[in-house]
Amino acid sequence: MRSRSTLSQDRDGKNALIALIIVLVLVVSSIGAFLFFTGESRAAQKGDTVKVDYIGKLADGRVFDTSIYSVAADNATYPKSLSFTVRGNETVYKPYEFVLGSQGTLAGFSDGIVGMKKGETRTIVIPAGEGYTLNESKLTTLQLTESVPVQRTMSISDFEDYFSATPTGFMLYTDPVYGWNVQVLFVDGENVRILNDIPAGGAEYRAYGSSSDPSYGWQINATYDSTGDNITVHHQLDASSAFDKKGLDYNGSEIYVESVDETNGTAVINHDREVAGKELTFIVTLVSIG
Repeated sequence: MRSRSTLSQDRDGKNALIALIIVLVLVVSSIGAFLFFTGESRAAQKGDTVKVDYIGKLADGRVFDTSIYSVAADNATYPKSLSFTVRGNETVYKPYEFVLGSQGTLAGFSDGIVGMKKGETRTIVIPAGEGYTLNESKLTTLQLTESVPVQRTMSISDFEDYFSATPTGFMLYTDPVYGWNVQVLFVDGENVRILNDIPAGGAEYRAYGSSSDPSYGWQINATYDSTGDNITVHHQLDASSAFDKKGLDYNGSEIYVESVDETNGTAVINHDREVAGKELTFIVTLVSIG
């Protein structure tokens, strides 16, 4: 038979164990509540302010945008789209902060983050029809072989718009599209007569190019036709040029080669944003929930 002293010790031990369990339960509950209210464990919902790091890719895997400097600076591991530019140094790159469900952010991007927890990484694919809207009127057809008049008359306003300069008689200008010399023959009232001047035997030029950035434009061959009244231009584009060539239009805006039909001798040129009308993939990591 156990003594009263032993029973008292057992009772005291059980009471201490119960007290310890209660304390542990309270501590765990407090930590759980803290984590829930601070966003450490709860899932993101619409209306939450979130911060995310992301890598945006086109269907072919090229990166068109990112919030991560190491990705932006690494072209070997992360090949870039034609329109990609590094925004600045490392201090410029920060997680993207926004309110889930708010306007100004792609709906598919925002919806894809709903349900994520801090530290979670998720791949979000946005179909072409649900991404950035493509303005169909900004798709034009380029003839791979085209004829350009040697001389033509244009209004002064059209000249100034095209050449970004005021016409002066007998002055030489550079054609912003074809890259060859253009001479103003005369200015008469509201009109300008110009001469497209290339060597007699023909020459190569870089159409839609830039004098300061060789990544713009593509090669063309230019020769006089049999009449001598026109210049025949052959654009050096083929099927591999699609999504691989970009240029600068006469007004300084970027254009992109969307497709090339060698059989029909045409190319589709996109004057809209490169990402417009395309499937987009985002690799997103949830940094915080506000």
